[in-house]
Amino acid sequence: MGHTVCFTIPGDPVGKGRARSTASGIHYTPEKTRNYEAFVRMLAREAMSGRPPHQGMCWATIIVNYSVPKSVNRKRRESMLQNDERPMKRPDIDNVVKAIFDASNGIVFVDDCQVVKMVIGKYYAEVAHTFVRFEMVEQGDLGQC
Repeated sequence: MGHTVCFTIPGDPVGKGRARSTASGIHYTPEKTRNYEAFVRMLAREAMSGRPPHQGMCWATIIVNYSVPKSVNRKRRESMLQNDERPMKRPDIDNVVKAIFDASNGIVFVDDCQVVKMVIGKYYAEVAHTFVRFEMVEQGDLGQC
């Protein structure tokens, strides 16, 4: 197996926002998305430690951890932290993945089309964060799981 790149994005997850348009027809990415992607790019660069973007296949694991709402009682809090209850709330998990992949383009891999396998999950945690792991797969490793 090739090398693995891991990093943790602190704070609440941010989904890729839809492109917006001005009245004059100029398209732009929402500022919240731009800021989040810039932060993820910085973390990805640090995790790559100066290595060039991977050219081959990649497997991705993204675990999105939402903080437990302060308003829940102790029993429900414990249930959430034991994964008996999982977050079914925004942002949508596919939009979070899209923001992370877009930010990783040209840094971790040349293009996110290289990701051929994904494991994704939404959970509750004491502190909100998103764990990201990219496994760089070599041609001979395809039979591995």
